[in-house]
Amino acid sequence: MTADPAEPFPGYWAGIPAAFLATLALGLMLDGSDRDLFMLINGASTGWLPPAIWSAISLSGSVLGMIALLAPTLKTQPRWLAAAFLAAPVGVLFSQGGKRVFDVMRPAGVLEPGSFQQIGQKLYVHSFPSGHATTAFVVAAVLILAWPRPETRGRAALAFLALAILIGLSRIAVGAHWPLDVLTGAAGGWITGGLGVWLSGRMRFWQHPGGLRAMAAIALASSLAMIFVDLGYPQARLYQIGLAAWGIGGAAAALMRERVY
Repeated sequence: MTADPAEPFPGYWAGIPAAFLATLALGLMLDGSDRDLFMLINGASTGWLPPAIWSAISLSGSVLGMIALLAPTLKTQPRWLAAAFLAAPVGVLFSQGGKRVFDVMRPAGVLEPGSFQQIGQKLYVHSFPSGHATTAFVVAAVLILAWPRPETRGRAALAFLALAILIGLSRIAVGAHWPLDVLTGAAGGWITGGLGVWLSGRMRFWQHPGGLRAMAAIALASSLAMIFVDLGYPQARLYQIGLAAWGIGGAAAALMRERVY
């Protein structure tokens, strides 16, 4: 297998995006314009992309979706998935704990039906913070902070941040979250992803065959589950099956490679 080079942890890359996102979230909270911004983005999003595409983008930000997306990287960059797994406990505590502590109503629980775009399963409670935004920015942080070539990290960051932002916007477009939920989830996700990368530099199980097999088995099981689990977006059902196949193929390839070597 290919071992990742032990590049220095880029501290400024870890701190600046998190501080920027947290500042935006704080400013939005103090300004009191969260609902107005939601209506603006949600209304405008109807002309940006069709509901099926928003559904697919939002589905990609689920935990199962992100594991499937990363599964093929196990053959060449196993540290990415390792860092994501190491970040997962703190990420779950942050997002799920926050939802239960603050218990904020979602747009569907506050706004009149028909006054905004709703796509997929209707959710009413546990809005803050956005779990999908947390997951998306955990993965973005992992990919960027553990990027193996520092000279191209900036270009990679533009692409991965754009994708994470798009997933965050999708949570507003489908009517599931307020902008403050998304910004807070993004800030927490970035910090959590940075923690995962830091831990992966000290817990280097991903450099050993047994560790790789364990991660591939988890990715395979998660991707198989995607075929059967209802993720709440029937318009993206075909995409969900395709994403599951992508993850199954990537995980199986990693397992077979380890058997060969």
